[in-house]
Amino acid sequence: MKTSDYMVMFYASMIAVPFLFVVETLLLASGYIKFTDIIEILTAVGLAVYCVIGFKEVYSHKKRKVNRLSDETSIPSKEIKIKHNRGEKVLEVIIKRFDLEGRRLEAHTYKVKGNRFTTVLDALLSIKSEQDSSLAVRYSCRMGICGSCSMVVNGRPSLACETPLLDTAKEDRIEVEPMRAHPLLKDLVTDFDDFFSKHKKIHPGLFREDKKEQMNASSIYNQSREERDVYLPFSYCIMCGLCQDACPVANSNKDFAGPQALSQIYRYATDSRDQKGPKRLNLANSLEGAWGCEFAGACSEVCPKGVDPAAAIQSLKFKMFAGEDKISD
Repeated sequence: MKTSDYMVMFYASMIAVPFLFVVETLLLASGYIKFTDIIEILTAVGLAVYCVIGFKEVYSHKKRKVNRLSDETSIPSKEIKIKHNRGEKVLEVIIKRFDLEGRRLEAHTYKVKGNRFTTVLDALLSIKSEQDSSLAVRYSCRMGICGSCSMVVNGRPSLACETPLLDTAKEDRIEVEPMRAHPLLKDLVTDFDDFFSKHKKIHPGLFREDKKEQMNASSIYNQSREERDVYLPFSYCIMCGLCQDACPVANSNKDFAGPQALSQIYRYATDSRDQKGPKRLNLANSLEGAWGCEFAGACSEVCPKGVDPAAAIQSLKFKMFAGEDKISD
């Protein structure tokens, strides 16, 4: 039964019930009928209405195939062929690869078919498996966690596994090249030894004065939410090296610590559990450290995890300017 039929019955009952009540009261008062006769009449009328409505509902279902769940007329069952549009396109992928003889990067063009789900890394792996097996690409997790597939896509340092092919392409073309701030090994693979060495120099780990107590702590190191929120945004770094590659200072001064290492100094310096204190800030107090930063902000712009190294470096400057790096006697 449709909703409109129920509404008609509801409003009809609102009118009919009071009317019948008045009529039956008058008839009882005048002595024309008895109370038992009224019950029999009402029962008969109710059964008649129930039978009529039930017959109507059954007949409508057989005739129109009404969907009992949605109260709507269903479409007669037949095979309907739906043509799925995947939105596939053929794109030109231009990869800049190092030429040993010419000692320079040369552009190699490949044709790749992609859809809205295809990433730049998918396209590169397709080229490697189907067109050119000599192409060198570094990758691991394929989900933006390991940071292995860092490269420059259309002039922007990016993670290939998180960069959509169609959305990034310009005029059905996309350019891929190795990162510039890291020594080149082969094709799109760069050397991270110096990057990891700079990270190691900042002593990336919590430092406790009592080493014995740290290894055999009697209780946990409690932190309030406010203490945790100070350093937490800077703890999401996956060491992909994109911030280092985007930094103009790191590209021109190889001795510069770089935004990744400096942001991690701030991460540990603001952790309430760490006891290295001024010694940790001293690591950033030099022209190769925080004072070498020109605040271009490119490092924060390219970070795939939303870390803000530029803000961390400026905060380090404020701490050192306030004298927090001074070791008290």
